[in-house]
Amino acid sequence: MKPSQLIRRGLLLLGTVFVLFCAWQALRPLGKPSADGRITIRFGHWQLEPGIRTAFEQLIRDYEALHPNIRVEQITVPGRMYRQWGSTQLIGGTAPDLVQIGLGVQGGFFYDYFQPITAEINLPNPYNAGTPLEGVPWRNTFKDGMVTSYDPETFECYGASLFAATIRIYCNMDLLRKVTGSDQLPVTFREFQEFCALVHDYAQSTGEHIEPIAGSSLTGILMLDDLFRSQMQDLTSRLNPTMDLPMDNDEFYLQYLLGRWTLKDPALQSAAELMREAGALLTPGFTQIDHDQAHFRFVQGRAVMLMGFSLQATGILDQINFPIQVIRSPQPDVDNPRFGPQMRARSSENGLRTYGGFALTRSSQHPAEALDFLRFITSAESCRKFCEISRCLPSIIGVESPDIMQAFMPDTHGYPPGPTFYISPDTRALILNSQYLLFGPEASPARWLARLSQELPSTMRRDLQRTTDARAASVQRIEAAIAAGQRLLADHPDDDILSRKYQSQLETQNEMEATVHYTRLRLKQAERQTGRGPN
Repeated sequence: MKPSQLIRRGLLLLGTVFVLFCAWQALRPLGKPSADGRITIRFGHWQLEPGIRTAFEQLIRDYEALHPNIRVEQITVPGRMYRQWGSTQLIGGTAPDLVQIGLGVQGGFFYDYFQPITAEINLPNPYNAGTPLEGVPWRNTFKDGMVTSYDPETFECYGASLFAATIRIYCNMDLLRKVTGSDQLPVTFREFQEFCALVHDYAQSTGEHIEPIAGSSLTGILMLDDLFRSQMQDLTSRLNPTMDLPMDNDEFYLQYLLGRWTLKDPALQSAAELMREAGALLTPGFTQIDHDQAHFRFVQGRAVMLMGFSLQATGILDQINFPIQVIRSPQPDVDNPRFGPQMRARSSENGLRTYGGFALTRSSQHPAEALDFLRFITSAESCRKFCEISRCLPSIIGVESPDIMQAFMPDTHGYPPGPTFYISPDTRALILNSQYLLFGPEASPARWLARLSQELPSTMRRDLQRTTDARAASVQRIEAAIAAGQRLLADHPDDDILSRKYQSQLETQNEMEATVHYTRLRLKQAERQTGRGPN
């Protein structure tokens, strides 16, 4: 037999074995008692940061000590595979009892594959007994009020989370002193520019390959978005002079389509100039660099700074042998003659908001036990222990952040940041696909803004239409649930939980329906004014 035939047969055999193994994994019974008679519940997530898995293992041991009849298994899945893994598991009915929401496992999966816990979050968490949170409704024990667990399309709450994060710049203090001769960290954007110039001069004079900040595609998005928002503060105040509050993205887009602001506005001109100058400080070709590469350069001492999330802290601290400090991303100050006029003050950060909650799957064989475990890990004591081990920021009220993580806590001083182009999918794609016109020797703010002026109206309109259509569909889907709730409430008028859920659904539906009509009306108004319809 020829070698090529052997290879083909070997690959065929390997493929057959793999398919059979996957079929066995999909069809094998789940959730049944193990050989020792204990019930097994499982939870899956993508958080592979060092410390998080260790923290969960400790919580598992604590829970199993309280419940000897239950065994808990932790399943970790790389983020790049999470959407495929999650969708396959959910559709195949083989998903763990609890699945982390996010990275593509969200939205459309909720109604069919996850069990809402809307009623349960209004009850106290029994694992908070003996603490200041005893008797407090579960949802009110979270610093964000569990707002990120609410799904506006189904009017239900799904999952509870231990995860909260902020964005910071990590600084190698030894390298900073070596390069600049000082331990002074930049605070304003002008100081950041001066710092980058010092690092470049040092690298050129010594021949050492050291960069000011390890640039990557993620660094670019985080830093440029932060700077863009800073330049939108005065514009949004001018657009909304009667309310000194931040403007949401939908209203910002509508104001553009209605001609209330244009790309010729000084705010947009200033933002483009500021983003170009910031891009010149990052690693050449940063838009094509993976963040893992930037992380590696930083821990190897080849970059003075790294921009990333607070969840990276444990991984960085475990890999380095030099002291670090963290700072917020530098912004222009209001006294800056070029960029300050578009600002009211340094942008403040919102309070901690959770993300990536663990949702109860409909295929769970032991939903009561899984929900009980979820309550346990989101209790005050479990959150405290979880944060100490993982160095995560606390999501539960009254839990203090570990001392080493105090610098990562949200900075709420300043003025709310303006809206952004980086959230809505079509507009975000346009910004990312056209940013080559903003960076590089032949690029310029004028070229970038000219490209945006051609495509921004249609992309904004598509984003708004998509959001509006989704809201309208949600309103229609929930009508049956509201009617059922009304009937149940008529039969059980003293059921407080049912009453609160019904009122919440009704109020949210009314608000969403009003938003749908308002957005459609404004879109039609914009079409009449500009003569450009949907495209």
